Amino acid sequence: MNPSLRLYDPNQCQLTGYPIQWDHDHFIGTEKHRAIKHAVREEMGNRCERCGHPFIVGLTPGEWSPCDRLCSHVGPWQTTAPDGIPSTTVPVDAWHANQLINAGWGVWAKWRVLTVHHLNGVKYDCRWWNLAALCQRCHLSIQRKVVMERVFPFEHTEWFKPHAAGWYADAYLGEDITREEAMERLDELLALERVA
Repeated sequence: MNPSLRLYDPNQCQLTGYPIQWDHDHFIGTEKHRAIKHAVREEMGNRCERCGHPFIVGLTPGEWSPCDRLCSHVGPWQTTAPDGIPSTTVPVDAWHANQLINAGWGVWAKWRVLTVHHLNGVKYDCRWWNLAALCQRCHLSIQRKVVMERVFPFEHTEWFKPHAAGWYADAYLGEDITREEAMERLDELLALERVA
């Protein structure tokens, strides 16, 4: 487990509430570790966990970024038809980006820069299950909906299941487990919320 992914002392954090390790590469003993936000993005393959939109390292973040076949989101977007002619006639919510790409269209999504969201809203809580690599749009959507402390007795979405399992292990069992352990015990841990 990455030793940087832990609960930090809020009194030793920056004025922003984040630990210094959030933005900066750092050493633990003699071992160098990536800044937490970069490590989380890299762990998720530089993609939004929820919609699959890619983050292209080295591409200056901006308003528009290219989609690929793993993008499952809807617009807003700019498109280029298979014949190379720019098009704005594709309805925003009628298709997912991957459907357009598979049909030969070029697709660029608006405001899908990759961020790292603290699911419980606590900036110094950098445990792996609390950090989700989400594009801006998914981040804002999840931020309004997810309350980790709220009992949720229904089926979670696939991307969220490991996060919920890690949270339940901590909240119900007092166990600090790795993502791998959460995946191995997924059914057991997710069932904790349904019986609580």
